Amino acid sequence: MENGKYPESIAKSKEYLGTALEKITKAQLPYNPISYLMWYEYAKGEDEQLKRSLELLLKQNNPIDFDQITRLHKKHMGANKLELAEQTSRELQNILTEMVTQLSASSSGIENRGNTLNTYADELNKAASLDIITKIAKNIITETKSVVQSSKALKNQLDSAQSKINVLTQELEGVKKTAQTDSLTTLLNRHGFDENMAKIMEGKDNFHEPLSVIMLDIDHFKKFNDQYGHLVGDNVLKMLGKHLKNHIKGQDIAARFGGEEFILVLPKTPIKGAYLLAQQIRLGVADMKLKIKDTGEPIDQITISLGVALLKSDESLDAAIKRADDALYRAKNQGRNRAVTESEDDN
Repeated sequence: MENGKYPESIAKSKEYLGTALEKITKAQLPYNPISYLMWYEYAKGEDEQLKRSLELLLKQNNPIDFDQITRLHKKHMGANKLELAEQTSRELQNILTEMVTQLSASSSGIENRGNTLNTYADELNKAASLDIITKIAKNIITETKSVVQSSKALKNQLDSAQSKINVLTQELEGVKKTAQTDSLTTLLNRHGFDENMAKIMEGKDNFHEPLSVIMLDIDHFKKFNDQYGHLVGDNVLKMLGKHLKNHIKGQDIAARFGGEEFILVLPKTPIKGAYLLAQQIRLGVADMKLKIKDTGEPIDQITISLGVALLKSDESLDAAIKRADDALYRAKNQGRNRAVTESEDDN
């Protein structure tokens, strides 16, 4: 590993390694590089998403298996698709900067707009996200629209640049969507969930509508995987993802939170409405008649447990998620296959 990523002292690295070995031993995982890396990063605590994913595994009553660790390794340590988005956005910046330079050098009545275009050029150099770059691109095109009418050569240059912008924007949106989507269930992944919730929470102080959170997971899923295999387990996860999509609407958000755990965020929904939705989802899953595709063999009934909480006006989203998670574990302790709200021990 390069020094920039692991600059800690020998004493500190020894401490982290000790914690990693303790977790590996306790979970009875193999002593291999993947296990070491995941738990070493957990001990460092700098990757909040990785730490939360591992803590969710630790909270489960079932032992952690190496397949779960491998999937987390692929998710958090594999090739980062966002690097591709960053590279492509820089290419977009280069095209726009070149276009501004051509416009500023033109004698086709652009002089009066020179200062504005130079400002856009400066903003491009500082742009840190696709949204900002796209906004600047629209401003540039609007600013120069009247000028290009009088210059055929300049218009051709602008048309060519705009065509490239359109293609790159589509590519960037595709990369962004892929980076935010769980490949198995096609729901939002943790990164996509965080991105979407950040936008919703930005305006939290300006709205007074209720917002409810539902945490849910599949009961005895590890036992199910051991009995039927991970391929059948993956198909169940796909089925549940589709089931959740069919039960949300409007601004509702559904995401795979990790493993067999899922989250729903329901803007403009009071806790009573969220509880009724949780019950609909639960009953729908329990009524499903599943079979193994190749053999037609019936599969044991799948059930889910759910916890429901309401976001308070003076708290963070994480606090509401924690209370929904606590309600989920009360549902587990009360016998599973049930939905429990944060304020009720029994529903």
